[in-house]
This record gives sequence, structure tokens and C-alpha cells, in this order.
Amino acid sequence: MISVLLLAVALAMDAFALSVVNGLKYSNYTKKDVVLSSFMFGLFQFLMPLIGYLLVTPFISYIEKFDHWIVLGILGVLGINMIKEGLEKEEIKEKSELFSMKTLFVQAVATSIDALSVGVSLPGFTVDPLVSAVIIGVITMVICLGGHFLGKKLAVLLKDKAVIFGGAVLIAIGLKTVIEHLIG
Repeated sequence: MISVLLLAVALAMDAFALSVVNGLKYSNYTKKDVVLSSFMFGLFQFLMPLIGYLLVTPFISYIEKFDHWIVLGILGVLGINMIKEGLEKEEIKEKSELFSMKTLFVQAVATSIDALSVGVSLPGFTVDPLVSAVIIGVITMVICLGGHFLGKKLAVLLKDKAVIFGGAVLIAIGLKTVIEHLIG
């Protein structure tokens, strides 16, 4: 059980970082948006290990060859766009121009790709794979709730540099994913 809890926390870290970025980036991000985002991150962290467990096992050796590049590509593009936006505009755009379900979906998928490959290892735990996936999803959701609120606090401190900082965090997450796969 402790292994599953530690795995859940580790898998939640990228989603946590994006939650902080969302809190930084969207100036009028509502509590409803915070709950929805946290739920979506948790949902995808729940679903991806199950998909890995049920469907991907035969193909995992092919997917592991390039999954980290997909994460870098998605987060890199999002990060570069945020940095450009922060350098071009003095004020953060209104939430309606920036925050969308499409963006949230892309973020949730990008942060849960690693969880897909984790699904292959679920049978190795003493906890049932479905219970493991639920634990991963719930822990991710709770951690992301805290991340959104931390992001809002940092936005007040960083002011107009918040979007640039958030973009750099996204790029760093993508690079971290690639480095981990290349050396690990």
C-alpha cells in the first residue's frame, strides 16, 4: 500500500506543477475552474494506469520509445506560447481568452502519459489494480487543488512575470521527462 501511495504522489507532481501554472496564468480563475481542473487531472491519472494495465501491456515497449518526446512537445509548445505571451503583453489576458476545456484536456493527457506505462506494473503491487488507480486519481486531485491555490498566491507575488515563470515551468517539466527517460 505504501508503494502505491508513493507512486501516486510521484505521478501527481507534473499535474501539481501544471496546477500551479494554471493558478499563475489565469487571473480570474474561478473556484469552479479549480475543482474542474483538479478533477480532470485526477481522472486522467486514474484512467491512464487502467488503460496501461488493460490495453497497452503488449505494446508498451513501442510506446516507451517516444512517450517522453510527446510530453516534451506538448508542454514545450504550451510553455513557449506562455513565455511569448508574457513578453508581448503587460497584462495577463482574461480567462475567457486563455482557459478552455481544450487546454485542460491537453494538459491532463500530457501529465498522465507516464501513468499509462505505470499501468503495466500495477499487477506487481499487493493492492488491486483498480484500487491502485483510484488511489492515484484521488491523490492527484487533492494535490492539484493545493497547486491551484499555491499558483494564485505566487501570481500575486510575481505579478506580470507569472506567465513567463509558468511557461518556463512547463518547459522544465517536459525536459525533465525526456532526461528521465534517456538516463533512466
